[in-house]
Amino acid sequence: MTYRKKNIFNKHSITKKCAWSLILEAKKVIGNTNILTKSISISKLINNNFYKYSYNIEKKKIIRKNFNLDSELQNMFDLYMPIIFNGVNNTYLIAHIAQTLDGYIATKSGESKYISSPQNLEHIHMLRAISDIIIVGTNTVRLDNPMLTTRLVKGSSPMRLILDKKNTLKNNYNVFSNKDGNGYKIISEKIKNYNNNVFTLPLYKNKFDLNDIISLLKKLNKRIVYIEGGGSTVSNFYNNKLLNKIHLCISPIIIGQGRNSFILPKIKSLKNIKENKIKYFKMGEDILCDIDLPIS
Repeated sequence: MTYRKKNIFNKHSITKKCAWSLILEAKKVIGNTNILTKSISISKLINNNFYKYSYNIEKKKIIRKNFNLDSELQNMFDLYMPIIFNGVNNTYLIAHIAQTLDGYIATKSGESKYISSPQNLEHIHMLRAISDIIIVGTNTVRLDNPMLTTRLVKGSSPMRLILDKKNTLKNNYNVFSNKDGNGYKIISEKIKNYNNNVFTLPLYKNKFDLNDIISLLKKLNKRIVYIEGGGSTVSNFYNNKLLNKIHLCISPIIIGQGRNSFILPKIKSLKNIKENKIKYFKMGEDILCDIDLPIS
């Protein structure tokens, strides 16, 4: 008598919430450990259904699964899984910028709330959920007063770190007043009087050395680092060749004038422009450019 080998990869249907739970499970499984294998298996029981998939880390794709994925759900895995696994053994920095067609992230007065779509806002919260820490500059907190939490999606809100060299931000801003107590800031080491949840670093020509910040992140064991804004903060990390990836969301609106997305040095010749590997994803009416950057 012969027996047919049981196929554990029989196909299940899957929802967006289920797909996101499986992505978060990958983040949970790898934790803070170093991964030395080429692939890893992820499984999770959801609503009495057992879902399982194998992910090839080198090829950055699912190689086996017992569920079906439509194009929208496949895009979720293609967007977030490489970030999760690139941050396994190294500090991995990703930035997000939402801009208009004519290259602005806000009006001159700083208004930016309705530039990107609800789908991109959800994407921002998903980026937060898979990150170990979020970094923003002082102006982002002062103008937008963001919470920087994952309230729109399932997942834990990571540590929030504000670059506030002069210690000008009060603790009543949302990023600090959240009940989780996970809002921190970096200030100049010359400032002697400060409250809790503060790191101090030296200033060089009135600026933090970004390599000092990277060293601090490594001491804190923060591997996936999400630079959420603003434009000058993202530009500083980009200009110093510290970013591994940028998610540039382009909204189909034109405002004519405002705050530029990037503050970059001038290029003398177009011959000096280097092409980057880019994937494109549709998010509502927006286009998300997933850009891999070379690190020096």
